[in-house]
Amino acid sequence: MWPTLINFGFFQLKSLTLLAILALFFAAFVFWHKGKEEHYDNMELFDAFLISGAFGVAIGRLSFVLFNLALFKDNWWLIFNLNQVPGNIPLLTLVAAGFCLYFLAKKRKWDPFEILDFWVTAISLGMIFLYFGFFLAGSYPGRFTSMPWGVVMPGNFEKSHPVQLYFFVFYLLLFNYLLRVEYRYRTFEWYRRGRKTAQSGFLLSTFLIAVGAFYLLMTAVSVPRMLVLGTVIDHWVYLVLLIFGVFLLLSRSGLTIKAKHKKPPQINL
Repeated sequence: MWPTLINFGFFQLKSLTLLAILALFFAAFVFWHKGKEEHYDNMELFDAFLISGAFGVAIGRLSFVLFNLALFKDNWWLIFNLNQVPGNIPLLTLVAAGFCLYFLAKKRKWDPFEILDFWVTAISLGMIFLYFGFFLAGSYPGRFTSMPWGVVMPGNFEKSHPVQLYFFVFYLLLFNYLLRVEYRYRTFEWYRRGRKTAQSGFLLSTFLIAVGAFYLLMTAVSVPRMLVLGTVIDHWVYLVLLIFGVFLLLSRSGLTIKAKHKKPPQINL
């Protein structure tokens, strides 16, 4: 682990802080660049990105507080003390930011699914930096393991699954896939279903399905983060995300399931 990059007495540069800044910078750049290609107003687009991001971080922090009330019951001011009691729920941060961006896009009369397609590509890149920062800082370790690739995290004496690196590799692959498929999915016949142009939302759906499935898979090696009345709900949250992604993909592709209704028999009197 390498939690502190520079330490000059009064000045410290945390590795997670630096990588979080890089994550924000590169994600914002990709989002801005995608919007510029489609001739969106740069300032309005960047403004929406920052507002949704701030909203997501606030909800992610609030979620962490609600799932860990015991840490704050004696001093509620610790909620705002990120240095002493850091913590967030990264996935809920993304979900909240995505919903906020959707409504901002609707309000500004943009195509919300096209905006979210830009956003998930940008976010995938940002998460690469963020999860590597989590690894260097020793944040969000996995379950204890005896596997040879296990890593001793700060504050522990046993090896843990380096789930941060698992997520790092996952987002690296996902970002590269989204970049490659961005201009190709419009040619997928199964997605266009005979229409002249394919609807936006393919990248968003793919992101939700991939993230939901991978996070669900990682519950086997990750420490539960969401507990309600002592019951772990992590896997349920990930499953809902996965199912929502599948339904969104089917909906945006134009595939709908219509129930067949039989006409009632006519009775001639």
